[in-house]
Amino acid sequence: MTSETKPPKLEVTAVADGVVRVKVPQGKGFFKVAVEKRHGEANSLFLEVNGARKFEIGNDCDTCHFWFKMLQEPRLPTSRKIANLPKTIQLPRPVDEALVQELAPMLDLMEKGEYLVFETSVNLAGPYDSEDEASYFFQSEFMELWDIEDPKEEGLLSGWEHYECQRPRIFRHADGGVVEKQYDFVIPLVPRAALKEEYVKLYQQMIQNGDRPRVLMLGMYQRGIPEQVKKGTNKTLHSFMAGFLLDGHHKVAAYRRAGVPAKFLVILSPKASKYHLLKEEGSKAQARFEERLSALKPS
Repeated sequence: MTSETKPPKLEVTAVADGVVRVKVPQGKGFFKVAVEKRHGEANSLFLEVNGARKFEIGNDCDTCHFWFKMLQEPRLPTSRKIANLPKTIQLPRPVDEALVQELAPMLDLMEKGEYLVFETSVNLAGPYDSEDEASYFFQSEFMELWDIEDPKEEGLLSGWEHYECQRPRIFRHADGGVVEKQYDFVIPLVPRAALKEEYVKLYQQMIQNGDRPRVLMLGMYQRGIPEQVKKGTNKTLHSFMAGFLLDGHHKVAAYRRAGVPAKFLVILSPKASKYHLLKEEGSKAQARFEERLSALKPS
């Protein structure tokens, strides 16, 4: 007779309203954030899938914006799920320890370490390709704020599609008079041409009938403070909540068609995130970061 050992129970801690921290003790590293240290320069961040670098996802510079650049096509399978999750994950319920324990098969695909799990919704626009001048990266305010002359020459997106929020979330900072606009990005790991139309139509009908199926996303939050804002010459700040789709590509396409905000369950990587503070915000960056994630929960 052989005995089966269960994987260790995940250590889950509530850190803010609707936000929990989970410790993954023995991740497989199928999805991994790699950091490349560069002498005298900001460290570059990469998304690795199954041991290969697929996207460059910005850097840890305190004055830089978010971007993603495809290095290799992800080529995730469309015919089968990468993790078998219980159907109970789809039920309307709070983000708590019980829900996170059911996410264990997906969390086990991450690298060892800590993650923040929360729920949010995004009213999607797009998808945009890398040269679509209707996308955020061609916005005059973006280019002026981050001192970019030509987004095409910067090669920020390099041939991969993405969704964006229809409108940014606005956070007003009374102390310094800064208006912060948060832009949300959703990056598929499967191109829309590979999706099955019958699945998209099925989910679209469910959504139009009132269902709100969850979409799983590996998230990051990046908030640099541009030099203009640091010096006080510009009172507009852009921050970024972004994520790569782990499960739910057909659902995202269906939400977009239905014109209904998509419901995301986000496994956020602190390693891929940065949250620099404005001068008047003090020095408790972690607490401020967790408060911001809590503010993103669906109303």
